[in-house]
Amino acid sequence: MTVHLDEDPTFGARLREERERLGIEVHDLGHLGGKPVNIQKRYEKGTATIPIRYLQAIALRTDISIQYVLTGKR
Repeated sequence: MTVHLDEDPTFGARLREERERLGIEVHDLGHLGGKPVNIQKRYEKGTATIPIRYLQAIALRTDISIQYVLTGKR
C-alpha cells in the first residue's frame, strides 16, 4: 500500500524541512527508511510515490512529525 501525495507539491519540501530541522543528512534518512539516497532525494523533490512502510520506518526511528509532513499542521 502506498500513500499518493502527488497532488501536494509541498509534501517533499515538508519532508526535507523536517529532516533538516533534526539535523539528519539526506543519505542518513534514506538509510533509516530503508531506501537509497537517490530515492530519498526523489521523495523530497516530490517525484516519487512514498510507501507507507517508509513513513512508518522513519516515524519509528526519528522524531520527524509524520502528521506535519502529510498535512502541514503541527
